[in-house]
Amino acid sequence: MKDRESIIFDLDGTLWDASETVYRAFNDSIREIGFDINVTSQQVRDFSGLKMDDIFERLLGFVPKEKFEEFVKIYNQKEKEYLRNHGGKLFPNVETTLEKLSENYQLFIVSNCMAGYIEAFLDYYDFRKYFKDFECFGNANLPKDENIKLIVNRNDLQNPVYVGDTIWDKESSDKAGVYFIYANYGFGNIENSEQQIEKFEDLLEL
Repeated sequence: MKDRESIIFDLDGTLWDASETVYRAFNDSIREIGFDINVTSQQVRDFSGLKMDDIFERLLGFVPKEKFEEFVKIYNQKEKEYLRNHGGKLFPNVETTLEKLSENYQLFIVSNCMAGYIEAFLDYYDFRKYFKDFECFGNANLPKDENIKLIVNRNDLQNPVYVGDTIWDKESSDKAGVYFIYANYGFGNIENSEQQIEKFEDLLEL
């Protein structure tokens, strides 16, 4: 890491676990449009890293288009409201590690979440002071690799690294031409990763 000037983080499964809050917002939203299904917190974790459109399609493919659009609008509001009120669970030592890393590196977040999700995370924990910029799928409907490129280009990053926990994170990082570090304490499973951390604070040792 000596030659790196910046670190880009995935959010879910890397910095925090908000699945308990998210699945409640999801289930309350689907009930509002007249369907009684129960998505579990484990399902939320299993789909972490996918674009929200893909998650909705896999879980709600049976919902008519007009009802689906209604659901997305309701869920977008509930997710932000629930997260701002209840937040998620940080992985151990995230805050102290971010504080130390921010002394020597520019820090960023790129996630496949909906617009407002990253802001809810930053505001709930008062973390805006640690991160210079962030980007997500919900802002311009761009895939993660393109959003990683956006962060790299608009911040003129020369040698960034991306930290994530799923194979989709790795594939996106590879497409963007950014070196990848696997957070193997998270939700995904990547075999034979070139670089990995067992816990978040291991980044300080790199």
